[in-house]
Amino acid sequence: MTENLTHAREVLADAVIDDRENGIIRAKREIFTDQEIFELEMKHIFEGNWVYLAHESQIPNVGDYFTTFTCPFHGWTFKNSGELLKVKDSRNAGYPETFNKEGSHDLTKVARFESYRGFLFGSLKADVLPLEQHLGDATKVIDSIVDQSPEGLEVLRGSSTYTYDGNWKVQAENGADGYHVTAVHWNYAATTARRTAGDSANKTKAMDAGKWGKVKGGFYSYDHGHLLLWQEWTNPEDRPLWDRRDELVQKYGEEMANFMINISRNLCLYPNVYIMDQFSSQIRHFRPISADQTEVTIYCIAPKGESQENRSKRIRQYEDFFNATGMATPDDLEEFRSCNKTYWATSAPWNDMTRGSTHEIAGPDDQAKALGMTRVIASGVRTEDEGLYPIQHGYWKEVMDRALAEEEERSVLEAVPATA
Repeated sequence: MTENLTHAREVLADAVIDDRENGIIRAKREIFTDQEIFELEMKHIFEGNWVYLAHESQIPNVGDYFTTFTCPFHGWTFKNSGELLKVKDSRNAGYPETFNKEGSHDLTKVARFESYRGFLFGSLKADVLPLEQHLGDATKVIDSIVDQSPEGLEVLRGSSTYTYDGNWKVQAENGADGYHVTAVHWNYAATTARRTAGDSANKTKAMDAGKWGKVKGGFYSYDHGHLLLWQEWTNPEDRPLWDRRDELVQKYGEEMANFMINISRNLCLYPNVYIMDQFSSQIRHFRPISADQTEVTIYCIAPKGESQENRSKRIRQYEDFFNATGMATPDDLEEFRSCNKTYWATSAPWNDMTRGSTHEIAGPDDQAKALGMTRVIASGVRTEDEGLYPIQHGYWKEVMDRALAEEEERSVLEAVPATA
């Protein structure tokens, strides 16, 4: 066993502890900072299963393309089908005769590619579950967003990309962390409250964050690390979809229409994307760079064919909360940076995840059952409950334990002489 694998085994041994009998549920902070753990994650989580790539509305026409990995270093040009088209200054470059033969330098083709309701996923590993089976009950949440229009969903023009100092799993947690909202985003809540009181010239109808965590809400944990944070709005009439409520009730029933309009939903499709329908609607796509650096790209999404009034309201709400100039995103990024710094402190090695554990529901609650989500692992009864983290991190540990076993087996085989 190599030295690196020995270190990884030591880190993973007690990386996630779920000892409910003794009231101990925690994750080791070292899993957010260790580069060797990060390398295992990239190989066995990001290269070993489905990851989100793009939305079909971003490539509407035949011949369109959307790049998710690029190499701008030497200026090579590729066809949209992946073949190497042109190498810069190749004539007198001294390449050997075997260069670029039989597709040797074409772009790597993903082994599996599938779409669910317009969301495009790829896997570099061929031996994975069919996408819909992998997504499981999370598909019901995707349906609740896509079905807001008979024409489906579209990504609006423009995007925002930023890099934060911190591990990718911090973003995976944050998007479903209801506990931080009223503390970290108090400025947003206070500013939008001034508008409601008539103390501001800004007339944007914002979603109410001041009562976050004080009304009905919770979470659902699904297989394969996927999760949902949800909460009822106290002012659903300010959502862009409100004027179509009767239509949606007639088409999908009261339960689903309520889920679409009256409830905020943050859906994490593990490991690299959030589909959010909350303070506005967005796709939040994150790309790990290193153990302590992550790139995030966000897009505003909307039902196709909505009225100009609703579209304008949606975009204004999006600008209010998100982007580097919004009132919430900078708050979160500063917290990520702060977490990244303090996670290196070996004298405080654990993140506690016990909040809400005493009233967690095993399996689906009544709302989940009514929506057809029968395979929910656990349900939370408050938005601020943390039970979704030990389940997601527990899945992470299962994958990492298998990854370590595979790497150790490969290391042993490589060490055995070819001939006796």
